Amino acid sequence: MESELLIHPDRLREAPQVFEGDATLDEFPRLAESVAEHPSRVHFRVAARLDPQRRKVVSCIIEGFVFLTCQASLEDFRHEISIDDRLVLVDKESQLPPIQEESDAEDYLVADGPVDVLGLVEDAILLSLPMVPRKPGLGEVQAPKDEGRSGSPPAGTGLKESPFAALASLKKRK
Repeated sequence: MESELLIHPDRLREAPQVFEGDATLDEFPRLAESVAEHPSRVHFRVAARLDPQRRKVVSCIIEGFVFLTCQASLEDFRHEISIDDRLVLVDKESQLPPIQEESDAEDYLVADGPVDVLGLVEDAILLSLPMVPRKPGLGEVQAPKDEGRSGSPPAGTGLKESPFAALASLKKRK
């Protein structure tokens, strides 16, 4: 099946070559290292063709979910994936546009041979993951405040208690 999931840039035509399917973490070894071990689902649709300017264009639409581990609470949570990327394949680095001429709508990839579709999908998912996973809805963790101590800020002001005020209150107790 892997040989069926290759884009041959030199064989692209105006009619799109479409690859579509579902994949599991078993098919993405690098992604498996970055996510929590739970069943995940990813559906992809990759279409490669020549555009009107004769550029080799690949569109990647990826939907699904993976589980990540929150770095604050260490709980696993479901992370939705919704990717719509557009790549332009070039034969060599000299064909890459200058940085100031690149658009946010498309990225460039040097492809001097066949391109693995599952590799493209895995790269897109990896790039979409947060650098520091945080469970949605998780508020900032704050230590409980003792409102009765001297040096405590008035309630509702949003100010934090000075560590020196806390030390002063301990000294007064003795």
